[in-house]
Amino acid sequence: MLLLPVWGIVSGLIAMLASLLIVIIVSTRAGSFLTWRPRSLGGLAAGMIFTAIAIVAASMLVLYFIAEYFGLGLTLLHYSLFIGAFMLIQWLISPYIIELFYGVRDADPYREGWLIESVHRLAEKAGIKPPKVKIAEVDIPNAFAYGSPLSGPRVAVTRGLLEIMPREEIEAVIGHELGHLKHKDVQTLLLIAFLPTLIYYIGRVLVEVGFWGGYGRDREEGGAGALMLAGLVALVAGVIFQFIVMHFNRLREYYADAHSALLLGTGRPLQRALARLDLAYKRRPRFLRLLSRNRTAALLFIYAFADVFYDPIDAHIRRLMREKVPAIVEIFSSHPPIPKRLQFLEDLEARALSSSP
Repeated sequence: MLLLPVWGIVSGLIAMLASLLIVIIVSTRAGSFLTWRPRSLGGLAAGMIFTAIAIVAASMLVLYFIAEYFGLGLTLLHYSLFIGAFMLIQWLISPYIIELFYGVRDADPYREGWLIESVHRLAEKAGIKPPKVKIAEVDIPNAFAYGSPLSGPRVAVTRGLLEIMPREEIEAVIGHELGHLKHKDVQTLLLIAFLPTLIYYIGRVLVEVGFWGGYGRDREEGGAGALMLAGLVALVAGVIFQFIVMHFNRLREYYADAHSALLLGTGRPLQRALARLDLAYKRRPRFLRLLSRNRTAALLFIYAFADVFYDPIDAHIRRLMREKVPAIVEIFSSHPPIPKRLQFLEDLEARALSSSP
């Protein structure tokens, strides 16, 4: 009985090995692919297309190797249907799980009527169906777009975000989330991640089958060893492909940032929102956040007289844009680092100004 979890332990070790390989890759020039930052909408579109093609092509190559070498074409089909059905069900019910986990409620027309109006106005401007507006009763400042055919599109804003941001910046965040809905990012990520996920779980199965004696072959003939080897290759490939999927997701975040800037006509409010979030997550003193959003309250503090000439948020934006984020930190993140997002928005702003009459 103690041997039953061995394949799980092996898959965990393989995941660690693949992560180590990624660290080594990132330490070389080859790792620049996973940390590349777009500088224009055209470059962003090209990067997303290239990354999607790379994921699909590499995944198909690994699956072809497994199917041809081991004659597992029918087995792969069965696993594809199973994993595809599992991911589909997960997508359909995920909105209800999210709302249960985060304590999400409907926005109150009396208390958050302005928020509902903003979402509907921006959605109409974006050319999409207005999503349901939700409030997540958590202190962490955040916002997220989600939904499925069962629930319909939804945008949730946390209570923490409403407490630290002025309306202009909240609208910029909403513009970002509406971008996710307009670009159908949840569906896109499910499709892109399907093959790498399939490869990873097939690898786990092959390791387990190989460990218990092979797939209809005698252990003495090396069948079990060959299956375990194929499983290990699939596991490593599956984990590495997931890092590329995360890179694709980061590009979609840039895409949503661009949508917010285009929707509002400027990326400045979103830059300020991102800088404010950075301050909040770094647990900066509460009075600094108070001063940066409420000039009336700022009059209560003696050094706040300089607020006319010095804006803490704008100054923080400039500091963040000079920061260099280690590549190894970025590749383990689902979102681009805030400094890079600020730089991307700055590039879009500069291009818009240079193209204006």
